[in-house]
Amino acid sequence: KELTRTNSKQHLIIKNMTGFIIGLITTAAIIIFAEIFRKIDLKFFASLNLAVIPFIYIGFSIDPHALVLTIPGAAFFLMFAYWGYKKHYLYTVAGLVLHGLWDVLFPHVSSVAPHGYDLFCITIDLLLAFYFYLRIKSDTENIT
Repeated sequence: KELTRTNSKQHLIIKNMTGFIIGLITTAAIIIFAEIFRKIDLKFFASLNLAVIPFIYIGFSIDPHALVLTIPGAAFFLMFAYWGYKKHYLYTVAGLVLHGLWDVLFPHVSSVAPHGYDLFCITIDLLLAFYFYLRIKSDTENIT
């Protein structure tokens, strides 16, 4: 029985590390895209990322209970994306960080979210928030 418990723990660690590593690779791909195409409006690109990410959760919300939470949640983050583009980029950065908190709660709401999805998403949200904060802040300071 102890061996089964140890194997189960190791399996859980491997799944979490897999989510983290895939999150790092995904984040790197998004950042590489932004760096290669430097002429894109980075503020728009950051807001677009925040606007799209929450709608992925709707796909993992098959049961009505989860949909009742994910649809307003997506609208909430869509507002932050809009404000980040129209008012100030820090709304987008804050929205990405807040979405990281949502990532922690979501597996408790959805019965179909893949194991490790929370760590995968937290990795992307927080690293993109940090990246967009530094890049857009730098671009803003260079203009003024």
